Amino acid sequence: MVKSFRAKGIANELKFSCGNAVRANKVKFFTIVALALAAIAIGVVVAVKSHNNFDLCRLREINLDDFYAGVAASSSAFLSRCLSLLVNVVLICLLSLSPYLFPLACALFVFRAYLFGLNFALIFVFYGIGSLFTAVVIILPCGLMTLLALILFYVILERLNYGCKRYGGAQVSRVAIVISAILILLALNLVETVLLCILSGRVIVVI
Repeated sequence: MVKSFRAKGIANELKFSCGNAVRANKVKFFTIVALALAAIAIGVVVAVKSHNNFDLCRLREINLDDFYAGVAASSSAFLSRCLSLLVNVVLICLLSLSPYLFPLACALFVFRAYLFGLNFALIFVFYGIGSLFTAVVIILPCGLMTLLALILFYVILERLNYGCKRYGGAQVSRVAIVISAILILLALNLVETVLLCILSGRVIVVI
């Protein structure tokens, strides 16, 4: 009972601190979101205009050849996506150390968003209307939630790092934030993989 109460207390503290960090950094948050949405739109336009330029499919860790072969929901693809997410977590940890690195953080999110928009649209370009259900029901929400989780992770961690430098402490442990972010991202990846297995999905975006 005591452990349960303590766990709820930690969760509430984490939620409260994260909410404060987002509100304090709302300008950066909405700036990144706006740039990411623009990058997704650009990726979609590039994909539509590419027609049959299949070389565009090889811009990421796993190309659409593998998806078409039906290995998107395999354990190797899941682990590849996990590795990609962990690399992004490490990069965000480094970029959040200084507010002067904000432009580089924006570049990271813009790049991810562009690849997401590009590959999401390429699914329709190469695989037609048959990919509509998999793309809209699985790839789109999971991809957007993953991107949003990464943006929130950066905004929260950057604010906490700033608070530590300025005031000598933070409301909540930065290690807890990093661990929480990793668990959330891995959970999203797992849900995406399981849905693909259940629904026999053949394509998925890995960025």
